[in-house]
Amino acid sequence: METVRKYARLIFVSVLALGVALIWYAVFYFASGQNLRVTFFDVGQGDAIFIEVPGGNQILVDGGPDDRILAKLGRIMPFWDGSLDLLIVTHPHADHLAGLLDVLKRYDIGMVMTSDVGHGTPEYAEWQALVKRYSVPVVIARKGQRIDAGSGVIFDILSPAEDAAASASDPHDANIVSRLSYGETTILLTGDAEKALEHRLVFEAPDMLDADILKVGHHGSKTSSTEVFVKAVSPDMAVISAGKKNRYGHPHADVLAIFARLGIPVFRTDQSGDIVIESDGAGHRLISR
Repeated sequence: METVRKYARLIFVSVLALGVALIWYAVFYFASGQNLRVTFFDVGQGDAIFIEVPGGNQILVDGGPDDRILAKLGRIMPFWDGSLDLLIVTHPHADHLAGLLDVLKRYDIGMVMTSDVGHGTPEYAEWQALVKRYSVPVVIARKGQRIDAGSGVIFDILSPAEDAAASASDPHDANIVSRLSYGETTILLTGDAEKALEHRLVFEAPDMLDADILKVGHHGSKTSSTEVFVKAVSPDMAVISAGKKNRYGHPHADVLAIFARLGIPVFRTDQSGDIVIESDGAGHRLISR
């Protein structure tokens, strides 16, 4: 009998400790949710950006090249959370799209935004089938749209324009470019925008390019990040998402030289892992690298 009572006390204490731990986990989680937090995941040679809006909304921009995104989301989201409010697919190349196949299977998705430019790959065909199977609402991105993400967080869509989406011979030509703003903090998310699209943005929407943080286009490839474009954005810092020792040589030395010449610090997922930026609306800070 004494043994039974001892084990009963042990079980009670264990359950009580677990309950206290869960309470404190929730307290710290919701307390940290008063700021905008943007995480540039290290998913190898690809893009995946997780945005946590004050008040709880969650947005994922691209999903990387494989199922590594699930482990990343599992570590950053509370275990009870099985939904994402919005997925933005900047373009349908596998290094941005393939990981989202697993995300669609694992999470309830509120809405998907795409450029509506197709791609003849197995990954894109599966993507279309999964979106249809799970009846996920789809919105086609067009220049001039504005998304209210809640709590003062705004997405302005700068690309693609209607004619670009209709005539694109390469998905990069109709890539979704968006400007995220929260109070005084602005982040320009470029996907794989290349020089032609950068030129178009400088010519058509120069007043919308200025941003505190630039997600560098196309993993730092020499096909992107012209000096004219970088000057138009004039960021305080730049983030490059690239795989360690990738076969493309990203980021290119010429691109890094442009940022160095302009005095813009560059942070890279291939060197630092996940890069996290937090803003209270008045200012922003790098909280891990």
